[in-house]
Order: sequence, then structure tokens, then C-alpha cells
Amino acid sequence: MSTAIIIVSTTTSSSFFFFLLLMITTGGGCKPRERDALLAFKEGIVKDPAGLLSSWQRGGHYDDDDDQLLEEDCCQWRGVRCSNLTGHVVKLNLRNDYADVGTGLVGEIGHSLISLEHLRYLDLSMNNLAGPTGHVPEFLGSFRSLRYLNLSGIVFSGMVPPQLGKLSNLKFLDFSGMLPSSMAPFLYISDASWLAHLSNLQYLNLNGVNLSTVLDWPHVLNMIPSLKFLSLSSCSLQSANQYPTQINLRQLEILDLSNNYELSDQAESSWIWSLTSLKYLNLSSTSLYGEIPQALGNMLSLQVLDFSYNMSVSKKGNMCIMKANLKNLCNLEVLDLDYRLAYGEISEIFESLPQCSPNKLKELHLANNNLTGNLPKLVGRLTSLVTLDLFNNNITGQVPSEIGMLTNLTNLYLHYNCLDGVITEEHFANLTSLKSIYLCYNYLEIVVDPEWLPPFRLEKAYFASTSMGPSFPSWLQSQVDILELAMSDAGINDTFPDWFSTTFSKATFLEMSQNQIAGGLPTNMENMSLEKLYLDCNHIADRIPRMPRNLMLLDISYNLISGDVPQSICELQKLNGLDLSNNLLEGEFPQCSLMSRVSFFRASNNSFSGNFPSFLQGWTKLSFLDLSWNKFSGTLPTWIGNFNKLEFLQLKHNMFSGSIPDSITNLGKLSHLDLASNGLSGPLPQHLSNLTGMMINHDTTKYEERLSGCDYKSFVNMKGQELQYNQEKVTVVTIDLSSNFLTGVIPEGIVSLDGIINLNLSWNNLNGKIPYMIGAIKSLESLDLSKNNFYGEIPQSLSDLTYLSYLNLSYNNLTGRVPSGTQLCSLYDQNHHLYDGNDGLCGPPLQKSCYKYDASKQGYQIRSKQGFHIGSFSIGVTVGFMAGLWVVFYILLFKKSWRIAYFCFLDNMYDEVYVKVIVVWAKLTGRTDERLRMSQVAWSSIDSDEYYE
Repeated sequence: MSTAIIIVSTTTSSSFFFFLLLMITTGGGCKPRERDALLAFKEGIVKDPAGLLSSWQRGGHYDDDDDQLLEEDCCQWRGVRCSNLTGHVVKLNLRNDYADVGTGLVGEIGHSLISLEHLRYLDLSMNNLAGPTGHVPEFLGSFRSLRYLNLSGIVFSGMVPPQLGKLSNLKFLDFSGMLPSSMAPFLYISDASWLAHLSNLQYLNLNGVNLSTVLDWPHVLNMIPSLKFLSLSSCSLQSANQYPTQINLRQLEILDLSNNYELSDQAESSWIWSLTSLKYLNLSSTSLYGEIPQALGNMLSLQVLDFSYNMSVSKKGNMCIMKANLKNLCNLEVLDLDYRLAYGEISEIFESLPQCSPNKLKELHLANNNLTGNLPKLVGRLTSLVTLDLFNNNITGQVPSEIGMLTNLTNLYLHYNCLDGVITEEHFANLTSLKSIYLCYNYLEIVVDPEWLPPFRLEKAYFASTSMGPSFPSWLQSQVDILELAMSDAGINDTFPDWFSTTFSKATFLEMSQNQIAGGLPTNMENMSLEKLYLDCNHIADRIPRMPRNLMLLDISYNLISGDVPQSICELQKLNGLDLSNNLLEGEFPQCSLMSRVSFFRASNNSFSGNFPSFLQGWTKLSFLDLSWNKFSGTLPTWIGNFNKLEFLQLKHNMFSGSIPDSITNLGKLSHLDLASNGLSGPLPQHLSNLTGMMINHDTTKYEERLSGCDYKSFVNMKGQELQYNQEKVTVVTIDLSSNFLTGVIPEGIVSLDGIINLNLSWNNLNGKIPYMIGAIKSLESLDLSKNNFYGEIPQSLSDLTYLSYLNLSYNNLTGRVPSGTQLCSLYDQNHHLYDGNDGLCGPPLQKSCYKYDASKQGYQIRSKQGFHIGSFSIGVTVGFMAGLWVVFYILLFKKSWRIAYFCFLDNMYDEVYVKVIVVWAKLTGRTDERLRMSQVAWSSIDSDEYYE
């Protein structure tokens, strides 16, 4: 009995022990107050696409979807972790690991989380939890136990609450996220002094937080000696007034100040070089200038230095001079000075690089630095080098054969320099790791034995303007992993080898233009992976075979390809750009209505025939269409106005007839319209003002970026000649309707198209007057209205066209005086025939006088069909004379003093005139001087006052 009791007691004690142990282990389960706080937080989440909070339910029932019992214990919920001792929630990790806004939580960070008083770890990053206010919640400063806070990727705005300075135990703080812009709200800190209170902080990431008003940021951060990681990229940092005299950041290993374009100081005096504990330093796209100091050579722990500059954002690069000696930086693995140096000598820079053994330098980026001199043989010592980038400098001389010793070299970029000489097998001898090689646009020649087998398997090879011919390089047959190959202008005078399609089956980009490749196109191309194929400017003949199905861009222009376009080309439904121009193709184009992605289509200079291709109606993404110099006929369809993305339309030199459809003015993005040399008739389209793409202030932000890699060069009949322009970057806004049979007048709406540079309406049957306000087309450089039936005067506003450099108004019926102006006089000096064939024109600079014209013009103003009428000028003179006369009579009638003075004046005038007449008469009749004096005395006495008294 006692034994049993003992056993029971023992069993009971054991159960109690295990129960107590279980309690200690689990902490007694989730605290109800904290569970309610988490559920309240969930109520503030309006979307949970990834089901991150699906397990957050009150327990006691099954989830019908997952067929599992829902946990009552919140410590078992996804993303929640509790203390094993106390059961309190200590960790909440709801990070959106997909880093995709579409999969993250949507809602707000509810105030209920304040109940999680023991929280030590909080990660809500990469979610959309900014809430209705968009502000960072201030109550986050209440988590006194918090050691880890990550709110990165949440699009907050407004001020980062200084209450976070109360988190004295915090070791990790990340607010990085959306980069600030002028168009979007952003986070900012106006006073960063609270950061100094985070004395235990080791990791601080404020990327994208605006710190432009925090001028003492170096001092504040220097007060956190525990920092190991500091990232302030894109924070709009300004140059500080003063820097710390004593550096406390002795544990700092990673510093990122990149993309602070206004951070402008002398590099030599910067405090950054004193941070000798740094392993990673990123100063890219800052505006530090001057000498890179010797102090850099003392940063012995440095592994990565990025001091490059992003010229696509700002043009302040190339402001430094390399003075530092890096020979002792034995840990340096990456050195990036792209776009940073103003100048330098390449051999001097190589001499200053680490010379330790083993050499750990893996990446050397010196692109776009105006470097000169010869590439030194020292390059062979950099045995760990993986990437060597010397792109776009002025390096001259030969490529040293020592480069072939770099067994780890994977990427070699020497393009756009002035290198010359011959590349042989020795240069490639040990480059077993080589994957990418860029030698293009130098003066190099590759000469290897036809039986040579390379030690590498290239993926990207760019040999443009590098001599590799005349035969097709046989060593390329081994490069079966090639993805991108450029061999334009490589001096190849050969046919395509039989192994072309199989060897390059993985390639997505092939460029072999501007060679002398003859014969037909390669066979079995349909199984290739090509996306972009450039074979233009060769001597390729025969017909078009079946093409690779994944092609997005095909350029076989300027060849001798003949015959019809095969129906198989319609299978290229991923095609965006197609250039078949300048070949011997003929017949009608197949009905490829399903190629709806095409935005660039050029088929000019062939012998295509038939009506305007009807299948184009489905190509709604067209922005460039050139069918010029063919044999197309018929009328232009009305649906041509449905191409709402069309910018370039060139149909010149065909046989189109009928009128120009009015719907063409629906092409709001059109900037180049060329229908010249057809058989078009009828009036010009009305509503030309709808062509807003030809206006100066049209909204270019609505324009999609033009398809890159296409040939946008075109010939424009401008300034009396055919001129070639590359319209990919600069659009020559043109309307050319010349050499047709158009009639009627020029619509007044054309003057609203103030962006037109070239307007050519010559060789038509247009009539009426030249629009009076044609001078409103301020951008006009070339205007040709010759050989029409225009009449009337030349508008004076033409003289306002300050950019006008070509004008032709010859052979019309224009009359009147030629407008004056320096610009028009200069144009006449350049071309004395611009007014020929207009017999009614007169005045300078023409020899014909306008005297008769002015007289006839005045007569015209005072005549009518019924006879002679008094002109308005004569009536005005008469009325003015009568009014003035009545004013004089009125004054003399009512002003006595004026009346007496007036008549006295008349009497005196009469006396003087009379005396002079008598004197003259006396001389003529011989009267003596004595008698004349007596007569004068007599008259003077009569005229005296005493006589009247």
C-alpha cells in the first residue's frame, strides 16, 4: 500500500516536474493581452495577398482551406516569437521576402502594438504599411527593449520621429526605401541630434531619407562609436561646415555616402580618409573634387573602394586627380574610379596599384577618365584580376601580351580607345576564364592561325571595327556558348559558314553589318535563339529564308536580297523592329496582321507594289513607317489616322492617288510627314492644328522611348537638296507634300504648328494667298512654296522668321512690294532666284520699281465701279481746314484784344509791302533818292501816332 502510494507520489511528482518543466519551456503560452494586440494589428491590415497573417485567428476550429486546427497560442503564429521563459512576444517578423509591393501587406502599423512591451525585434519591411497619414508612428519610441527595428521599403513621408532616440538598446535601425524625388513625398530628418542617444547602435541605414538641413551630420554620427555599418546613400547630404577633429568611429567597417551629388568638398581635406577601419567605402556620385590624397594609402583594411560617378544623372564627373599610392593596400579587391579622374597617365596609375603577393585586386574600373599613354606590361602582375575596364579613354599603343597571363580574367573592356597593333594567340594564351571581351572601336587587328583553338568559351564578344578578315574567323566555331557577338566593319569578305546556325544557336544578339559578306543568308536559322539580328550593309543575295521565331529586331537593309517576302516572316510575332530597305524585293507584302508589336517598319527603296498594305491596320504600335521609293498605288486609307503612336510617316516616291484623308490630322504625335512625289490631288487636310506633335510645347512626356537599335536615318528634301538626318535623337519636324497635284488654299491652321522646321509644298496646283501669319511658325528653317498658283502679297511676317535659312517662292502669281528685313535680304543674296516667275513683285532687292504699283494702288483706293469718289484722305483734309478756319473766326469775333492785334498786324504788313513795292518801282522808273526819301518821310509821318492824334 505504501509502495503504491510511494509510486503514485513518485508518479505525481514526476508529472508535476514534467509539467513544471513544460511551463518553463513554453512560458505558459501566449499572453492574452498581447494576443489581442496582435489581432487588433491584423484588423488594420486591409490586404494580405501572400497570406502572411492567415494563421492569426482565435483557436478552437479548423481552417477549411488548409484543413488544419488553428492555434489559440499566438506564439505559434507565423512571424511571431515568444520568450521561452516568460511567454511574452519578443519578436515580430512580417518582412515581405518577395520584395514586391504586390505581395506585401497593405494597411497601417496599428497603435495596439504598444502592448508588446517586451518586443526586442520588429521587422515590417517591404510592406505597404504607411497608413492614411503616411507618417512613421511616434509610439515606436516606446519599445524600450527594442534592439532591432527594420522599416525599410515602406513608403513613409514626413519627419522621422525624434522619439526613436529613446531606444537606447537599439543595435539595428533601417529606414531605407524609396529614393527622394521632387515629385514624391519623402522622409526627412531636420535635427539628427537624437541619433547620438543610440549609444549601442551598430547598423544604421537611412538611404533615401532627406538630410539636406542636417549640416552637422559628421559630428552627430561621430558620437556613436559602436557603429559598424553606416549607409546614407541618396540623402541629399550637403557639405558640412566643419568636420570632427577626433574620430570616434574606430569600429566602422562599411560606409556608403553614394549618390549625394551636392556633397562637394576638396577630397584631400575630407575626414573620411581617417576612417582606417573601413573595409567598404562607397563615395560614388558625390562631388568631391581635387586630389585623391596619400591618406587613402593608409586605409590598410580597405577591400572595396567605389569612387565612380554616374554621368547619366549629373555632369559633374571627372573632377579628381589620382595622387594616392595604393601599393600597400594588400586587401583591396575592388577599385572603381569610372568617370572620376580629370586626366592621368595609365602607366602611373598601374604603378600605384597594390603590389602585394598574392595580389588580391579582382576588379579595376578606370573607364571614361581621359587616360593617356600605353597600357603597361605591369598588367600581368594583377594575377587575381577578374574585371579590367579601361573603356573610353585615350590609351594608345599596342596591347601587351602579358595580359594573356591573367588566368582569372573574366571581363576585358578595352573598347573606345586608340589602341593599335596585332592581337595574336599569345594575348589569349592563358585566358581560360574569359567570358566577355570588348575590343571594338580601336585600330586593332586579330591575326591567329586558322587551326587555333581558343582556351576560353566566350559569352559576349564585341569586335566592331576590328580587322578579323577577309575570311570568316574559323576559331569562332568553338564558341558555342556565345550570347552576344558584334563583328560590324570587321573586313570580312566571305560567305556564311555552314556551322553558323549551330555554333551560334544560343546567341540572342548578332551584329555583322558593314562587311562584304556575300551569298545567301544562313540556313536552318529558325531554331536559333536570336532576338536581335543585324546583317545590313553587306552583299547578301538570294531570298529571305525562315527566320528565328524569337526575333524582336531584324535589319537586313542595304543588301541584294530579291524576290517576294515569304509568308513565314509573319510567324515573327515578337518582332518590334523590321528593316528591309534598300534591297531588290518585289511584289506585295504578305498579310502579317498578327505582328502587332511592330513599332518600327522600314521597307523603302524596293519594288513593292499593290495598294497601301491593309495588314498595317493591326499594327497599332507603329511609331516609324517608311514605305518610300516603291511602286505602291491606290488611295491612302482613312484608317491611317488610327496610328495614335505614329511619329514618322514617309510615303514619298510612290504612285498613290486620290486625296489626303482628313483623318491624317488625328495623328497627334506625328512630327514627320512626307508624301512627296505621288499623284495625290484635292485640297490639303483641314484641322492641321490637331497635329500637336509639330508644336514646340507639345507634351513629350507622353511619347514612348523610340525603339533602340533601329536605323532612324532618313533623307529629307530640305533647303533645296536631299539632306540626311538621324532622327532617333533629333527630329526634323517636316511636312513635305511636294510634287503632287494638290489644289485649294493653305489652311490657316498650319500657322499653329510652330515647331515645323521644314515645310515643302512646291510643285502643286495650290492657290490663294500665303497665310498672313506664316511668321508664327518660329522654328521654320526651310520654306518652299514654289511652282504653285499663289497670288497676293508676300506676308510681312516672313521677315520675323529668324531661323529661316532657305526660301523659295518662285513661279507663282505673287504681287506687290517684297517685304523688307535683314533676314529676307540675306536669303536673296544666297539665292537670286527665290522670287523668279512672279512678275507682279517689285521693290528691293528686285530691280523692278514699285512707283507704278504704288500709284495704281492709290488710284484703286479712290475708285469704284461707278466712277470717281473722293478718297478718305481728301475728306479728312477738307474737314480739318474748315474746322481750323472756324476756330480763327470764333476768336476774332469774341476776343477784342486779339481782333485789334490781328488787324494792326495786317496794316503793318500792308505798309511794309507797299513801301517795298514803291522802292522797286522808283528804281525802275528813275525816281531820285531825294524824292524817294521824301516819300518815305511822308509815309512815316502819316504812320506816326501823332498823326492819329
